[in-house]
Amino acid sequence: MNFDSACRKLEELMTDLMRKGVTIPDQVIDDLKSTRTMISIYKSDPVEIDRTMETTPFLKKVEFSLILLADSEIGKEYADDWQNKVDYAYQAENGTSASQAIFISGVPKGESWFRIMASELSTMVQELDELLGRLHLSSEPQKDGYLLIHGRKEDIASFLKEVRQKVGKSKV
Repeated sequence: MNFDSACRKLEELMTDLMRKGVTIPDQVIDDLKSTRTMISIYKSDPVEIDRTMETTPFLKKVEFSLILLADSEIGKEYADDWQNKVDYAYQAENGTSASQAIFISGVPKGESWFRIMASELSTMVQELDELLGRLHLSSEPQKDGYLLIHGRKEDIASFLKEVRQKVGKSKV
């Protein structure tokens, strides 16, 4: 499955709905941003992205919400047309997705980075600082409430694995 292509198609749908005067709920926009962030993080490891996206409801939740809005606000034919476009995007060849380089101020050249909503990690602040220090990663709070974390790609992968394990245990 090509989650990147499907996410881009849902972004197009959202833009088209807004152009037609449909109000998109903030939660749908946030879920789409979270999905895009996760896809960017795991883009280099297709096996990991499949596992992550299967266990993460954001993309399907966004799809359901936007198609439902399209149906109720514009019409069934419009919604069905977009549903077909999204379904086709999931099946698109992985090689067809164009990746774009993004410049992030403050990240040294050659280092990998990702952003995560700081409030999602608020319960583990002390553990987070310890983990960042142990893995030699740097972090910087962003104005929009995200935390920018950067360092070596291998260290980021280790960090994400440990955070997923800890967050998963706390939700059980």
